[in-house]
Amino acid sequence: MELFASLRVFGLGTVVLRLLGALVCGAMVGLDREMRNKKAGLKTHVLVCVGAALCVIVSECIILGRDDMTTDATRIAANVVTGVGFLCAATLMTKGNGSLHGLTTAAGLWATAIIGLACGTGWLEVGLLAAAIILVVFVVFGHVDNYIDRISRGFDLYAELVDYEELPMLLDVLHAHEVHFSGLCVTKSPVDTVIVQLNAVTRRLGEKETIAEQLRALACVRYLEIF
Repeated sequence: MELFASLRVFGLGTVVLRLLGALVCGAMVGLDREMRNKKAGLKTHVLVCVGAALCVIVSECIILGRDDMTTDATRIAANVVTGVGFLCAATLMTKGNGSLHGLTTAAGLWATAIIGLACGTGWLEVGLLAAAIILVVFVVFGHVDNYIDRISRGFDLYAELVDYEELPMLLDVLHAHEVHFSGLCVTKSPVDTVIVQLNAVTRRLGEKETIAEQLRALACVRYLEIF
């Protein structure tokens, strides 16, 4: 389209439109993360996207301002991708049960930086399309992922029991459902509860929730999570 093609011509007006486009694309992705109460939300995604776009624009300004410039302009863009990787690492969090959280947000943040680079070079339609695709992944694929997780046979179990002597009660429930488990780890917590962690596979699909309900109903179980 001629409207988008004109953004590839460098000028003050097109620079403003590029940055505004990066703002819109970053907001599209960040709004979903904000609504899901993620640490890296609307402001973070907008800043990353606009900042990446600004890096490309600045590199273009440097090249246009010096006729004898021989530096590869793509170096700044490459360093943006590397630098955002460290920011993405800050969104990752390991919970006490050993599960890792924040991978989706980190991947979205990294992709948002690439969208910013596209907007900064004037390819606004590419940035908008990529932002729309990421939203589809977050929303639609999120529901698919949750459904698959509910019906899948494999799961990790984290439980806190009152005492070591109560462990057979928990294992009896698993055996009753013909659950095969491995990696059983039993440790003492700082608050004198017994922490039980294991990897398990159910015999039939969709049994995880039933097993979790029965385990939580045990008087010896103070806390239990299946993921």
